[in-house]
Amino acid sequence: MKATAAAVSVVLASSLLAGCTAGAPPGSLPSATSGVALASGLGSELGNGRPQVSYDGLMVRRRIVVAIHPAPDADLGKLRTALGTAAGSLGLDVSRISPDVLGASVLQHTVPELIVALPGDATIADGGELVDLAFGHDQAFPGLDHVHVARVLVHDLRFTVRPSAPDAVAEAIALEGILADALGNYETHIGGGDLELSYTGPLLSDKTVEAVRLGVARAAGTTADEVKVSPRSGTGTGVDMAKEPAEAAVAEEPVHGH
Repeated sequence: MKATAAAVSVVLASSLLAGCTAGAPPGSLPSATSGVALASGLGSELGNGRPQVSYDGLMVRRRIVVAIHPAPDADLGKLRTALGTAAGSLGLDVSRISPDVLGASVLQHTVPELIVALPGDATIADGGELVDLAFGHDQAFPGLDHVHVARVLVHDLRFTVRPSAPDAVAEAIALEGILADALGNYETHIGGGDLELSYTGPLLSDKTVEAVRLGVARAAGTTADEVKVSPRSGTGTGVDMAKEPAEAAVAEEPVHGH
């Protein structure tokens, strides 16, 4: 694992003429799994540059996200439905994700009201196909202003601890909001005596990862050293953060030749 400092998310963004987002069941966006929106205090320290990240390799992944910028007074429900239906038709298992995965250059432009992540093997072209299917090739959909299809960096982490009563610890963590404040959305799994807390979202600084470990350890009645941090998946291609360039200016590149 390498540590480096630089910008929060990356790299290739394509601005379309109209917008997009997707959901898991046809006609709907996936709901948040657990927790709340990323808090400003402990979160991924976004906006002014990429945090120092030494939890990298398979713990950092490249993902395609689609972010919608609706027109003023747009019906967001219709946008969600169109995106959800299109994602279902394409068999794309999309998930909600924090806008903070987008680079500062995009967020300075505007923060999207709807944003989803495509599966790990998806491409920019898959994002464009989703937009086309949802809103038509000309993307002249009512209530749509424009869309960003972007390749970003995300943390893909699993925190694992083995407490004496994993169900009670999971409930305590949820009630106290330890992970909700630091991570936003996360998933909980209990099996074989282990409590696993999984997170995919904006890059977390080393300081935030350690704060999460301390919080989980406190709830479990153990030490932070007993809270293991690992990739959510041991397959695929990770990212060496020491080799990542600083965030480049967003390339406004029309995907469909507009």
